[in-house]
Amino acid sequence: PPLDFADWDGTWRLVRRENWSAFLAGSESQGGAGGNADASVAEFAAGELQRFRVEEGAFTLEHHMPEQRVHVLFRSDITGEILSDGAPVYATVAAGVIEGAPVGAAWKHTWVEAPVCFQTEIFDFNGRSGVTLCVRRRLVSRTELALTVHAIEGDAVLAGPCSTVLRKSSEQGPSPVEWLRRHGKPLATAEQRLAALEQVSSMISENVGLISDAHAKDRVFPPAFNGVAQMLLGGCSMYQKLVPEWITPESVEDTCPAALQAGVKAEWSIMNEPKGVCINVSPWNAPVQLSVIPMLGMIAAGNHVVIKPPDLVPNISKLLRQLCSKYLGGFVWVEEGGKEAVERLIDEGADHLVFTGGGEVAKVVAARCASMLTPVTLELGGKSPVFIDASLDDAMLDDAIREILETKVHKTGQFCCAHDYALVHEDIHDRFCAKFKAAVEAVGDKRNVALIASRQYEAMKAKLEDAAVECIPPMGGSFVADDRALTLPMCGLLNPSLDKKVLREEIFGPLLPILRVEDVHRAIAVVNSMVTGKPLIAYCYSQDEAAIEAFLTRTSSGNVAVNSGPQRMLANYNIGFGGVGCSGTGASMW
Repeated sequence: PPLDFADWDGTWRLVRRENWSAFLAGSESQGGAGGNADASVAEFAAGELQRFRVEEGAFTLEHHMPEQRVHVLFRSDITGEILSDGAPVYATVAAGVIEGAPVGAAWKHTWVEAPVCFQTEIFDFNGRSGVTLCVRRRLVSRTELALTVHAIEGDAVLAGPCSTVLRKSSEQGPSPVEWLRRHGKPLATAEQRLAALEQVSSMISENVGLISDAHAKDRVFPPAFNGVAQMLLGGCSMYQKLVPEWITPESVEDTCPAALQAGVKAEWSIMNEPKGVCINVSPWNAPVQLSVIPMLGMIAAGNHVVIKPPDLVPNISKLLRQLCSKYLGGFVWVEEGGKEAVERLIDEGADHLVFTGGGEVAKVVAARCASMLTPVTLELGGKSPVFIDASLDDAMLDDAIREILETKVHKTGQFCCAHDYALVHEDIHDRFCAKFKAAVEAVGDKRNVALIASRQYEAMKAKLEDAAVECIPPMGGSFVADDRALTLPMCGLLNPSLDKKVLREEIFGPLLPILRVEDVHRAIAVVNSMVTGKPLIAYCYSQDEAAIEAFLTRTSSGNVAVNSGPQRMLANYNIGFGGVGCSGTGASMW
């Protein structure tokens, strides 16, 4: 079969170099990192390896030259456009610390013959104005890779052609976890961690517009990033205040019995040690927010981070990679891709993994982590119930409905904290339904809620069709499922049976099952009988202290909110946010 992009992937070791002496001498004379002109080419290249991962639009390269103490890792786009950001720092690795300067002011990668040959042009190479380094890489076969290098200035060839032949030695591609573990920029001191967190603040505050545009392109709602940006900036500030506390040893009392102390005093303390390199697998519904929030805590604790953003939002994933390379290079790596990327990262043996997503995928992720003895934090959402008590006055009932629609319409329901189903006291059921219907109608065209992609849209339609119950408001006219726009109108589903999909699976969209219950005790029984297990959040709207107490003490969930929606809870940085049982383990936020 013909060669393909995947045939680049793996480790390639040097076989031979030709005509490099003149190039090395010229590079050395200009103060470059190319090597000592007096050294032989063999010494210069001893042990050299290059690890590639190549797709049509981008490539990742890990380049290691042990004799030159060079070990660089970077990813860039193959677009034929001049790129001013992300040029690699071909720098000296001294005592595990990366030092040096970018090899050029800008660069460009272009397919000469996809998928077997692409060219890199590095402009103003090694600080030499007008000098361009051209590197052409050709996949000769599945086992042989040829590189040709020229240094040019205008029409003049200053050096080259220099050629290198490499042979594939294994299928192992670039290893960002291991690279960060060996060469990541230091985060040992409070000053280093505070400076890195300040870089995160700059990355967020300076790129709100770019992130909003990427949200819109990838159908992440709401696209405007302003509100989330303020939350993240507040989180940065909170973690900066925590760094001195976390880095200071905590003194503890000596409880050893006096007889065993034998008159010898001892000082005891607990030292919080960074775990090392942590992986954060973020979800498509809040890809920037949930890439950054766990990262903040990881950096504050002195860890390096690999973010694996969702492949369902390619524009956001690419932007995250570009921004992290620009602001957080050496601290954070962004690994694009799908399932195979998660598997590669886990198999490198990270020191902790945070996963946000669905329960079935989480089982696979956790099992693979278990094979590496990698500890995990899982944030899995779940069917978050909302109990509407008969004790509510009109103002409180209006507030409850408003907060439900904020998660189901404004946030499209594609939000782990969304109210999943409503348990409405029979004495207020009709009043709730009337107010709910009026509130949904009042949002106008916004009632048609956009789903992120066709798979999610079809799944939502299937849940609606399976429920086969009365909808409020009724569907019809301009409020119907739209297969082209991938929109579905917000609907309340009146009293579906417990065996329907909308009550056996997390909904994650603009549908709200509304179940009539006799009292708080029946509501509690329904919550506790759900096949999806304990919810991420349980919402209780009531003005009856006895009903509130019963709901609090007889349901179990990761979080519980009384007379409040999720926004107030998420804005409190002192509240560890996470699930329990089927809705997760550990806290991935704050």
